[in-house]
Amino acid sequence: MIDLSADLYRAIASWADATPLWAHHIALLATQALLAGLAALTLLSWWRAERRAAHLIPLLAGVLAWVLAELLKDVIRQPRPCRTIPIDTIKACAEVSTWSLPSSHSAAAAAFAVALALQWRRIAPLAATLAVLEGLTRIFIGVHYPHDVLAGFILGAVLAVVCTRLGLRARSRGTIAPGAR
Repeated sequence: MIDLSADLYRAIASWADATPLWAHHIALLATQALLAGLAALTLLSWWRAERRAAHLIPLLAGVLAWVLAELLKDVIRQPRPCRTIPIDTIKACAEVSTWSLPSSHSAAAAAFAVALALQWRRIAPLAATLAVLEGLTRIFIGVHYPHDVLAGFILGAVLAVVCTRLGLRARSRGTIAPGAR
């Protein structure tokens, strides 16, 4: 599996590096903007739900997914592919942290997308598309293997389900402030 992931990484990152410079700039912007878009959808969901605190669960899930992914990186300690595979990449390896598994961007994106989908089904296709694009940009710019992204997606999705279930349980028990509904 790791060999397949490394081969996919080489193919995608090499192709990406050969794309025009404007595509590099778009990918580097997109890798941050897609997360911002998911956060904006969370705020839209919150606003649409008359500012109920429970509709901020995707934001909580996204932040928790990011933090947990960063903690796991320090335990797993898998070097970034741009440090171990000698190919040119869009993002210079010196500009990113040392460890790659799981992808924090992908974990946060999946957490946002799944939590949003659980709260507002109509937004699910858009949120899922943004999350998948987030993961793809991480490989495209050369900072993650495909398995890093997949692990991030799984981590984020699980955290989103857990956060959403705990939020629903707290709401059903009346532990959320009455004015926050």
